Amino acid sequence: MPLLSVLLTAQPGLAQEKAPTPAPAPAPTPAPAATNAGPQAPAKSTRAENEPKAPELFGVEIPLLDPASDTLSYNGGLFDVGNNAVVRARFEKYLQQNPDESKEARAYRAKMEELLDITQRNARSSSPVGGANMVLIGRGLYEMDSYPPDGGQAGALASAMVSALQVQFANQKRDRENDKLQREINQLVTDTNRLVNYNTGRGGRMPSASGRGNSKNTGSKSSGQVSGGNVRNVHSVRISHNTKTIAGKEATQMKNDAESSTALALAKVNYQSMLAALLLSRRYDHALIGANSYRHIFRDGDTALKLDKESKAAQLFNNATGMPPTVGSIATAASTARREVDQHMEAVANLLKANKLSDATQHLIEAVAVGEYMISVSSFPAESRRRIAEYWGLRRRVLTSLNARDYGTTEEIARKMKSLDADFDDAMIMSYCAARKQQSDLAVRNALKALQAGNEEEFTRQITEAGAIWPRNPRLEEGRAHLQKFDSYDPVKEEFRTLVSRKEFRTIFNEQSRFEVVAVDPELKEQYRDIITLISTIDGLLNQLEVAAQQDRVMGPCMAYEMLLEKREADERYASDPLFSEALNRYALAAHDFVDALNLATDCEKRDELGSALANYYRAQCIYPGSRLAREGVERLTRVILEAEF
Repeated sequence: MPLLSVLLTAQPGLAQEKAPTPAPAPAPTPAPAATNAGPQAPAKSTRAENEPKAPELFGVEIPLLDPASDTLSYNGGLFDVGNNAVVRARFEKYLQQNPDESKEARAYRAKMEELLDITQRNARSSSPVGGANMVLIGRGLYEMDSYPPDGGQAGALASAMVSALQVQFANQKRDRENDKLQREINQLVTDTNRLVNYNTGRGGRMPSASGRGNSKNTGSKSSGQVSGGNVRNVHSVRISHNTKTIAGKEATQMKNDAESSTALALAKVNYQSMLAALLLSRRYDHALIGANSYRHIFRDGDTALKLDKESKAAQLFNNATGMPPTVGSIATAASTARREVDQHMEAVANLLKANKLSDATQHLIEAVAVGEYMISVSSFPAESRRRIAEYWGLRRRVLTSLNARDYGTTEEIARKMKSLDADFDDAMIMSYCAARKQQSDLAVRNALKALQAGNEEEFTRQITEAGAIWPRNPRLEEGRAHLQKFDSYDPVKEEFRTLVSRKEFRTIFNEQSRFEVVAVDPELKEQYRDIITLISTIDGLLNQLEVAAQQDRVMGPCMAYEMLLEKREADERYASDPLFSEALNRYALAAHDFVDALNLATDCEKRDELGSALANYYRAQCIYPGSRLAREGVERLTRVILEAEF
């Protein structure tokens, strides 16, 4: 895995945001695994026993990014980078901020570019420790530290540089002290050698009392012989004194060397820790400035990171680069990250011009997650942020509504996202929502059928299933209404029986939605259905007769009257319907000649006035030739008269 993917994609310690746990519900249609509406809800898994831990840097586990799935492996879990609570919160905060275009911000960015340019040139030069360029760099960092968004990072880096340089200057002072001590030691060794040679009789001029030979007054032979023994004794004391002095100075040299070595090692660790901290906190500009300045602070050529060779951090750098970890690795990682972020921001600008908001949002998420503090990210225009913020809000609402199983809202949001980005693929979302809505509607239908069959337990199960699939299904209100009717079943049943006894079938039909719950009673079910069928038949018949009467205002009323009369004679329940009776009277009035002829014929027949009856039947038949009653009356009376059947 590239070093950049390991180190730069997210902060250590990202927390997983738990999606709300939905109510248990059957899900025969799988939810969409991923859409370009946004990353999936965070999925966490437990690290297997044989799965190695993520590498560590300075004792902190480093998150590992899987670019194929946009998931982050950290502390035994998998986290969705785009839908992580911390990443999302930082991204939303970024979208709601206006780019700082103040004078101070422009000065800060200009100074940062200047320092990057200086350190890039500085990296190729051989200026001495603490040279003029280092003074410019340190002064520039302290100037940048006063800009609040910098967060004190520039000042911290400058302080680390100053501390490291102070250690170097202190070491140089000790080196100069050691050089002076060495010259003194060399002089003492020379003087001591002369004294030793004189004492051992190897010749040489007798040193003076101050330790130097007296070239002006050598003295006489006799005087030398008289006092020679005392001088040799004095030289022995001086030899011992010189030896002790040499030992003391050499000890001071060793002490200075040890202090310099310890201070240098500690300064390197501190400075390298600062560089690593800047890198992990995504301050790539600062890290690059510090890394490029390293060789001008520590001139011993040793740029290796002070890491245990067996540590996870050392293995991480070794695996990523194939070489021992050095300050150059940090510089390379920072440079690569800066380039990647700038490329992301360039892609975002081009995608926004093409109205490809989905892809632009994804690139901006990655750019902010990796390089939130870079100039190209912080100076992103406010209008472009607003467009992406609108799309980002819709994408979040899609995920939220899907988790809440509000499929109507999900479809509405998806359509709006499609209007903002023509390339947005909403097929998976729309198909999934349509399937779930159909499942819920089917469950409601099954619940209503169960209620009509009197199976309250099955009704409860099906209506619960429908609500679990789609809690905001409008048809659930229909199920609740039926359930309320079912709860008031006994009073409705008694009212139904009362209306039946009064033959008020029309009232039952008009309020059938209220009385349909009686169908669960086997005793009343057939009666209820017969009443609904009867009134439906009457209404259908009346509608047909009304059309016929309108088409032929002479024959139509006659036909309607005769047909209604026949229905009443066939089923006495017809006479109990007020609309039927009202229609019968209305058609009798409209066809009064025909009705009068029939009535008069009937009365004459009852009085055995056969001739008059036959004449009236003929008159009725003339008025309405299709009359069955008139035809049968003529045939009956003719047979009686001709055959004398009377």
